[in-house]
Amino acid sequence: MHILVGLAGLAAVFYATVVTGQSHNFTGILHRPALILLGLAPPFIALVSYRPEELLDTVRSIAQGLRRAPSRARAELFEDLTRFASEVRRGRPAEALAAAEQSSHPLLQRIAPLVVKQYGTSEIEATASVASYVSGSSLKRSEEVLTTLARVAPAMGLVGTTLGLITLLRDLSDFSQLGPSMALALLCTLYGLVLANALYQPLARLVHNYILVSAEEARLVTRALTLVAEGKPIADVRNLFSESEGSGSLRADPAVG
Repeated sequence: MHILVGLAGLAAVFYATVVTGQSHNFTGILHRPALILLGLAPPFIALVSYRPEELLDTVRSIAQGLRRAPSRARAELFEDLTRFASEVRRGRPAEALAAAEQSSHPLLQRIAPLVVKQYGTSEIEATASVASYVSGSSLKRSEEVLTTLARVAPAMGLVGTTLGLITLLRDLSDFSQLGPSMALALLCTLYGLVLANALYQPLARLVHNYILVSAEEARLVTRALTLVAEGKPIADVRNLFSESEGSGSLRADPAVG
């Protein structure tokens, strides 16, 4: 169904571009027909290639990448793990589960109960590996969507250029239409390049960096929880994060340990 909607939307965009181009006078860098084509055609093409849920996941991934500050998130994760490890060491499973549920990190929420239930370290690592893979796959699909849009935008610019040249050849006898036709031909290429290089590619890099940070945090969570499950001192968890930071910028509570 989404394929039909995408194709119908793409046809409507082409029609609106041609019709608007016949009546729109070129007034400057902002050209309505070119904006319609380059603003709407790439999303409809993405709708043909991807399901609506994947496009919504892409929007959510962008929002998460924009909101998430790696250093602050790492510090919060350290505090959540330290709180959880403290409750486990004190023999208070209910409080440990509550501390895990209050964490903003989804992997900690899913894997920490296994530590409370005294699962083996191999089972904890295997479960964390699967959960990390599923989460990473979703983010990689979001990056793929944005990469596809970055490729489609210049292609749509070439389509607009072709439409503009066709209109230009058709209206060679009408000098009043030469300007709008040439504007469509040139500005579509410009808009396509700007969208690809100033919007879609930076967003794809944003999601890619978010994937890398999430993978690093997943490894930290997995290793920290296995240390807790093995009954290691909380100081080992602190040292793990200090090594990952390199500069030891995370602040640890000296009373915990």
